[in-house]
Amino acid sequence: MTAVGAHPPVAEPGDVAMVLDSTTGVDPDPGTHKLIDRVLELLAATTLAAITLILFANAVLRAGFNSPLGWTEELVTGLMLWLTMLGFTLGVRRRESIAIRAFVGRLSVRAQVWLRLFTDLLTAAVLLHLAWFAYLYVTTFGDDPVPYLRLPSGFFTAALPVGALAAALIVLFQLPGCRAAILRQIEEEQP
Repeated sequence: MTAVGAHPPVAEPGDVAMVLDSTTGVDPDPGTHKLIDRVLELLAATTLAAITLILFANAVLRAGFNSPLGWTEELVTGLMLWLTMLGFTLGVRRRESIAIRAFVGRLSVRAQVWLRLFTDLLTAAVLLHLAWFAYLYVTTFGDDPVPYLRLPSGFFTAALPVGALAAALIVLFQLPGCRAAILRQIEEEQP
């Protein structure tokens, strides 16, 4: 039980994607959320390292031996799509989206919570819409091979429905922690 006017405990910035226990206001399993973040970070870092190594190797082969690899553009473009969606998903998990708080910060906490709930539901709906049409695109054109690698293009374009669906689910799972996130944001903005 918290005192009248006291706020429930607020999570650390890395533990934002949480579901709060309705009685204690505490995240029941913060370890799982950190594990998910670490896995996403590892996948993103590995993808970025692969892109860097492929581009470096191609530059060395082009400059030093006049023998560039023709398939690097296809592979790097496809990996960039996955890297973008991994980064987007991480940003959603950490609630690091671009927000204009000049107007919203003047509202009461209750109004801010309702506004956040509305925008999060709208965001989830847009992401689910994107995921559906991206899925249709992948199922329609995903079997087409890319010219050099001869891999199905769906190997790369699957990043769109997977990333959009993952982000939508994260937004929906974060809804119960909306009030705690707003209170933390208010505390951070105070001098």
